[in-house]
Amino acid sequence: MTSYRRRAGKQYSRLESIKTRRWGVVKYPRGTKPIVIEARIEGMLNRRPTVHTIVIKEGIGITKEADIPAVIKLLQEKAKNELPADTKAEFSIHFPKTRKKPVEFVAIGGQPLEPRLVVPSGGFDIPEDLREDIKKEWRKHPNRKTATDLEAMAHLMSASAIGPLDTEHTRIYLYLARKYLKSKGWKSFKGSMAFLNEYKSLSENEKRLLQRLKDHIWKEQQKDLAARRKRARQLAKTCPGGKIRSGGKGLGLGRGRGKGPIGVPAMNKGERKR
Repeated sequence: MTSYRRRAGKQYSRLESIKTRRWGVVKYPRGTKPIVIEARIEGMLNRRPTVHTIVIKEGIGITKEADIPAVIKLLQEKAKNELPADTKAEFSIHFPKTRKKPVEFVAIGGQPLEPRLVVPSGGFDIPEDLREDIKKEWRKHPNRKTATDLEAMAHLMSASAIGPLDTEHTRIYLYLARKYLKSKGWKSFKGSMAFLNEYKSLSENEKRLLQRLKDHIWKEQQKDLAARRKRARQLAKTCPGGKIRSGGKGLGLGRGRGKGPIGVPAMNKGERKR
């Protein structure tokens, strides 16, 4: 496979383009044959299946059919290195303006599963810098049995977009916000931020409410993680190494002749041993 982004030499210094009904304009390096890659990504969110599709139709092409196995290997490695272990990617390599059937295969993610933030659906999106700070807290406390203060703050931040917080949880939120800003280097709160000086501590009841919230977040987080681990084990059993298939005719119909799937040139014996 040739990538325009990676190899911008003399021969591939320009992109050609063709118009298709399905994908619109497809661009590929001059001197190659166009291909379009579709990836249907299946994962889990809130313990429910979630699916989204990615289409790559610009900057890639092949010079010969023997390049197809390299494309497959590259995409399988990309899935393994970038997707979590509970995620499956169903790839289709298409050949625009030809009658060639698409080459289809499955790859699964290989990255360790990490906890995910538990926030109310429909609330504020959590800022990326806060997400990173929460992950740092997770790494500092790998054996924790409850959520962190930052997770509780993020939860309340998101919840405040759905409806007003009650008095106790408003005080807890502002206390946690002040504590977070102090950890980021704020030494004093003046002007429009002076009101935070009133939230230096929590009452005993507010401490109990905060702990209850952190325990709730932790339990929901562990339920989500358990469901994703179960799915990852199922994927490892059903898709070990991925599957390759095609609906075309010709060599490699998957009947045990060792020719490989249609659309992928058969390797000779010497190549198989490598």
